[in-house]
Amino acid sequence: MSRRLTSKPFIAAAALFFAFSSVAQALTIAPARMELTGDPGTTVTGEFVLLNEETGSRTFYTSAQNFEARGETGTPNFVDGDTGLASWVSVPSEVTLAQGEKQAVAFSIAIPADADAGGHFAAIFLSTVPPGDAQVSIGAKVGVLLLLRVSGDVSEAGGVSDFAADGFFNVSLPAGFSYRFTNNGGDRVNPRGEVVIRNLIGLKKGVIPANPGEGNVLPGSVRKFETSWGDTAEARPSGFFAAAGYELKHFAFGPYRAKLALAYGVDGEASDSAWVFMFPWHLLLIVLVVIVLLLPLLRHGLRRYNRWIIAKAQQPRS
Repeated sequence: MSRRLTSKPFIAAAALFFAFSSVAQALTIAPARMELTGDPGTTVTGEFVLLNEETGSRTFYTSAQNFEARGETGTPNFVDGDTGLASWVSVPSEVTLAQGEKQAVAFSIAIPADADAGGHFAAIFLSTVPPGDAQVSIGAKVGVLLLLRVSGDVSEAGGVSDFAADGFFNVSLPAGFSYRFTNNGGDRVNPRGEVVIRNLIGLKKGVIPANPGEGNVLPGSVRKFETSWGDTAEARPSGFFAAAGYELKHFAFGPYRAKLALAYGVDGEASDSAWVFMFPWHLLLIVLVVIVLLLPLLRHGLRRYNRWIIAKAQQPRS
């Protein structure tokens, strides 16, 4: 019977979850991400909590791996190695939990005296299969991310590239924007800021978060961020008249300038701008057709009004 190992709390759990288990397990770990700071030559301690939600006693085996950025999505890429943060971590080799038992697991990080200042990244995994077992492919593991900053003179350098609308022409809101942030510094950064939308005459039409998911950018990597102007909860309809109604409800017309302003690190700043043109053509076509149909009536009404005015003016005065 196929079962699974799960991790409920916090943002990084999905990236650490692997379900290939042939035995029944259910483990909750909290938190799923820990941010730590320490000086070179010192030891940092911490703990995470495990809860066995499965029936029966279970044993979980621990291991540690370094991680780096994978592509531009911010997804961790876990790598083996005898150096780096993973090699500094000490944690019990295994943990046995009775049914329904909750247990705090302590760990320590011995930072070498010659450790580079800046960010170091690893994860502590708990698996149903001992490390190095040939059958690890049928096991399951879950873990907690460790984000360690070693104190010292840490360089901060970064910038924005490729800020643009997802498409220059859009029929209605929402309109998506994306940009890439390059981190050339020595520690992870969390870009903070907003995108301000203004129309052609400079009136502010919207303010949206530039980093809605509060994602980090690891040193030496590039990450793509996406944000959206307008309500994204309602799906765009496919029919012509339904699309026109949607454009009326989410109306925007003409060119708009989006100004991106970011802050990162201690005093880093970055900015860029992009243009987007909104053209609700379904709605405008209906309006045009209505005007064309009403134009003869307007002309007829105008002629009758003119004749009435002329007749009124020609009446003899008493």
